[in-house]
Amino acid sequence: MRKIFIALILLFTINCAQAEVLRGTITKDEIPQGFFGTWHVTSKIAETNNRELFNPISVDIWTLGGYGNTLILENVQSGASSSIQVESQKNLDGKTLKFQRVKTDTRGNMKIVQRESPEFKLNGNIFTGYDTYIIERYVNNQLIKKDVVKYKVVGQKISGEVG
Repeated sequence: MRKIFIALILLFTINCAQAEVLRGTITKDEIPQGFFGTWHVTSKIAETNNRELFNPISVDIWTLGGYGNTLILENVQSGASSSIQVESQKNLDGKTLKFQRVKTDTRGNMKIVQRESPEFKLNGNIFTGYDTYIIERYVNNQLIKKDVVKYKVVGQKISGEVG
């Protein structure tokens, strides 16, 4: 009952914030429950082709929740929120969260495609992994610039059940 109440509150909050719906994949028939909770997350550049564009290090507080095949990710500090529809994959370990996000914007005759591919492995109250961002800029369907960054990500659970 408590989980349903929390899910309804999160759903109401996200609808009010007009969350962006993303599509992705995870590694279990449902979201691994150990990821649910509040996390202290540090991201540090592991590799990039443009150090001037990307933050070298960031520290955030994330809240992860969800229900069924919907993962709700909120950044407590920035107020950003995403509702991610996940698709199950079979024969995977249930401790890995993996999805992809693609966002396309148009500015004049330039098309900007942003791709994000996070993959996190849960070990008790800590998750580790990588988050890769690719930003491609096109003019007249010709790629004119591609920036890539791969962050090493470590999250330590602040509250919630240990997975």
